[in-house]
Amino acid sequence: MDTFIMAMTVNPNAKRLQPALSHQVNESLKVFAKRNVELLNFYATMGRYDYLAIFRAADQTVAFRAAAEINSQGVLDSETWPVIPYESFSHLIEDIQATGQD
Repeated sequence: MDTFIMAMTVNPNAKRLQPALSHQVNESLKVFAKRNVELLNFYATMGRYDYLAIFRAADQTVAFRAAAEINSQGVLDSETWPVIPYESFSHLIEDIQATGQD
């Protein structure tokens, strides 16, 4: 399974739902289970994004479907990034350097 990070902000129109906003966010997150996506961690943040999810999905298509479905609900707007562990990235760079590829 591949790992992804999803950074989310509350859609400005959804902020009007303030009394029910927490419930609406929780409902949006049900998409992960529906799409067989493993939610590893979910954080609230104080910055550019309101929430940050770290999750695993079978592939990019599954991850992007989940993101598109979350966005379509109109509560959260998201950006999704595929990630790999730093150690794996370091090995990729070493392999590239060893073969002389740019």
